[in-house]
Amino acid sequence: MLYARLWLAGLALMLANVATAQDALPLSPTSMTEPGTASATDPCRLRLAPAPLIQYRGALSRGYDGDSNRVHTELGALTVEHSGEACAYIVRIEPDAGPGKATLHSGSNTLDVRIDQAGREISSGDNVVEVHGSMPRGQPQRQIKFQVTLPPGQRVRAGQYTGRLAVSLFESRDGGQELVTQQTMDVVTQVAPSVVASFGSDAQGGIKSMDMDFGTLMKGQEKSLDFSVAANTPYSIDLLSENAGELRHEFTPYGIAYDLRIDGQLVQPAAGTETTILQGHTSSQHRLDFMIRTETALALAGKYSDRLTLIIAAD
Repeated sequence: MLYARLWLAGLALMLANVATAQDALPLSPTSMTEPGTASATDPCRLRLAPAPLIQYRGALSRGYDGDSNRVHTELGALTVEHSGEACAYIVRIEPDAGPGKATLHSGSNTLDVRIDQAGREISSGDNVVEVHGSMPRGQPQRQIKFQVTLPPGQRVRAGQYTGRLAVSLFESRDGGQELVTQQTMDVVTQVAPSVVASFGSDAQGGIKSMDMDFGTLMKGQEKSLDFSVAANTPYSIDLLSENAGELRHEFTPYGIAYDLRIDGQLVQPAAGTETTILQGHTSSQHRLDFMIRTETALALAGKYSDRLTLIIAAD
């Protein structure tokens, strides 16, 4: 019996020694993983970082300018975050309403926008950007870039315009796609007030001054002059007459009065001050009509003139 008890005691001691030896063994690479770090058996996990706002600044950082023909592109970026095993992904960026026309809105006014892959010069027309990529194990994130362009030449009302893009993240596996997450991204731009005017029928004509020659002055003689305004904001037209509505003799204070009408409405310029003759809200064309009011048969011989200045400005 003594022998049996010793043998059992020896067996217990041997097992204890084995356990101690096991504790002293070095950790395998898997067992050495630090807390919070994905192990070799962790599945792929993908997510989108919160999408940033895209501020369309324009070529001169003053927002969108419909009077400019210069093309400006704003770069956008998204971040795909990753942990665990290697995997492939697809990021899809498109208008919030789906493929097709993309617009920014300000009330009932719209501004067309184009979405393309970064560096692309020709748009596909569907406003869909799809980026395929892969994440190796240990790659924590990757940036996805695309571009937003507002085509030039759009004349819209001044104000802030906002649109929304839809962003979808898919995991690509075995030839299929599994939706991981979706979110939206806002695109914002400011359309600055703009007022452009020119004599003639084209507001963009650039004709800033005109000489109107009556020839030999006679009572009742008439002349007309057109000018045009292109505006995306309310504006006022003020008139300044150098001689307060008279054609003044070149060497004496003697004057010949004339009537001035704008779009049929009589205007009476005040001496030495601006007179508001019209307020508008949209692009328009106007006519100035002049008529000699004073009898000229007994007037002093010589040249008579007045200088009129139209001051057209946003309100």
